[in-house]
Amino acid sequence: MKVVYTGRGTRRTNSLPSGDEDIIELLSNNWNDYGFETFFGTVCRIDGRTFDLGSIRVLFDGHYVSRNVLDELLQQGWNGEFPIPNLKYVSNPSEIAFYEQLDGALPEEGAQFVASVLKDASYLVHLQEDPEAQELVQTEGFKNSLQRERGSIEAYLDGWRVFERSAITTSNLDFKFRDTYGEISTVNLRFKDSASLLPHDINVLIGPNGAGKSQILLQMVEAWISGEQGNNDVGFVLSPNVSRLIVASYSPFELFPVDLADTDLQDKNAYKYFGFRGRASAAKISSASSIQLSRQIPKRDAANALLACIGDDQRYQIIKNWGQKVRTIERVLSSAITFDNIALEVEPGISAQVVYSGDSPEYAFFQMNSRGSSKRYILVNSENVLDFNFAKLSRSVKAQSGVVFFRDGELFELSSGQRLFTYLVINILGAIKRNSLVLIDEPELFLHPSLEIQLVEMLKKILHSFNSKAILATHSLVTVREVPADCVHVLEKTKDKVIVKRPPFQTFGGDVQRISSYVFGDKSVSKPFENWIQKQLENFDGSAHDLIAALGDEINEEMIVQIKAMERGQW
Repeated sequence: MKVVYTGRGTRRTNSLPSGDEDIIELLSNNWNDYGFETFFGTVCRIDGRTFDLGSIRVLFDGHYVSRNVLDELLQQGWNGEFPIPNLKYVSNPSEIAFYEQLDGALPEEGAQFVASVLKDASYLVHLQEDPEAQELVQTEGFKNSLQRERGSIEAYLDGWRVFERSAITTSNLDFKFRDTYGEISTVNLRFKDSASLLPHDINVLIGPNGAGKSQILLQMVEAWISGEQGNNDVGFVLSPNVSRLIVASYSPFELFPVDLADTDLQDKNAYKYFGFRGRASAAKISSASSIQLSRQIPKRDAANALLACIGDDQRYQIIKNWGQKVRTIERVLSSAITFDNIALEVEPGISAQVVYSGDSPEYAFFQMNSRGSSKRYILVNSENVLDFNFAKLSRSVKAQSGVVFFRDGELFELSSGQRLFTYLVINILGAIKRNSLVLIDEPELFLHPSLEIQLVEMLKKILHSFNSKAILATHSLVTVREVPADCVHVLEKTKDKVIVKRPPFQTFGGDVQRISSYVFGDKSVSKPFENWIQKQLENFDGSAHDLIAALGDEINEEMIVQIKAMERGQW
């Protein structure tokens, strides 16, 4: 494997160097990060295959414009091949997938060789403890340019784990927030516990209406986008090693940012929002386009997310233990919906030869004719995902039609709960990447209890596949029962502040009534059926025995216990 620079510039379409050797070529670019120009695009060929590794930044000690350094070296006779002797420099890729792909495509330690010749900051600092690299990562250039993007930050924090073969995972997070009274409190999110076998992928914020659950999520988003840490006010106490923040909220009243168009962040894909709000045009993120509230936006998002899943499965298939996204969609959705095929609507005249790279699979399309109109749908499944010509498929899909399902050869409509469940599954999978943090606000709004449980199960599968974590703001007791007590954060309003506490008992697999009593204090709230029991006891002269006998088979065991307790005045 050779890593070279020849002075070629980055173009919209970049050709590979001539020949058939395994090679990575750095392509110059004039992107400016606060006075530093360190950005290089790349092209890569391994065993005759092309790999989209993404970009990388290279910082040379004492220099602001890295391409000028390399161009001058070429003029002096340098052959363009890395490493560059007698020169102090350090690099950092745009995302961990840069080295994950190389690790999957190259022989053992091949990715480590590339990291060594490019002087990857994470590799040198965390594994080699190289003093020159340790010095360079403290410079203004490294902080303002090589750590400009969220993916780059995470690549530096955790990229070394690719070479050490250890898991990349989000650490525990402490977040300082301003409560509904204006006071500062802290929630200690726990995503790892080496002493526990219980799953810690999901943390839950729960409490009565008005406690500020959704506001905590909103403050997390704002702090993460701004990059502010919580040393004095609101924010994460320590910068989280998160590559992407994903928010799903289908409440008509939420106010999460819909994108990063109004920020100075270069990596506009570091934050993904899914809900009923969005730009009038999804083709390009731009603050100039207006934000709308529409039921069509989730449909469009789901179609684009499914396309993203196809693209990721094609691009990252070489990564070891890649969590195949389309296959995961099929597996997860089949637990809640009975269907034969998932499909996307395409333009009526589209043929298989257009959207497939090779021979098209049998039964690639469904043609639906109704009321004089004809619609054409292309089937998407884990068997044909690698056969698509992704660029042509993306141009052919009518995203406004959403994702549709076929059963017994017929198009069928989902219920509102199934539709929301589908949106959540496909959108999260379309956006998720290694070390993502997923925030979901009140997912139970349109889900019945069984779908709530399936949602948690779905999240656990997806999060595990992508070493990611989630935080749910919810009222759902069945959701709380699916996570350990140290991952449950109960918000309780007092007269002058909001207290964040954890249940003093194990919630994982716990009793829903016990959880409800602790979270909502409903023992002190009179319930209609309890008033009815009290009146019936009075009709039977206070005799629990007589009331129970009169009710016969119409009464359950829990009510028998309660009637007897009410007779004794112990309820």
